[in-house]
Amino acid sequence: MAEVSILECGPIIEGLERDLGISLDTIARALDVDRRTVERWRANQSVPQGKTRQRLAELVDLRDRLLRMFGAPETAQMWLRSTSRYLGGFTPEEALKAGRLDRVRADLDGLAAGVYL
Repeated sequence: MAEVSILECGPIIEGLERDLGISLDTIARALDVDRRTVERWRANQSVPQGKTRQRLAELVDLRDRLLRMFGAPETAQMWLRSTSRYLGGFTPEEALKAGRLDRVRADLDGLAAGVYL
């Protein structure tokens, strides 16, 4: 799993927005923090601590896996916005907004294993 460096927090948030095509609100909800907190990280005014730092590293890891698997941000974004039977008809992006990063990872694991859910 990727280590989230204090010096890299702003570019990491910008990369998540760009590569996954998700909003600061979605990032905040995925990490169970306030949007203003993510804005401060993006501006390098503060850094995540403890479990939040770990969850951010998990989100970065998910992004990296999606880019490796799909090869292009646009294709990864399409997957994030497509309904999933594994997620009960919700999209992976909706699962992120619900703070269920674990379910999105499990859905991606199934797809990587050749299980088309």
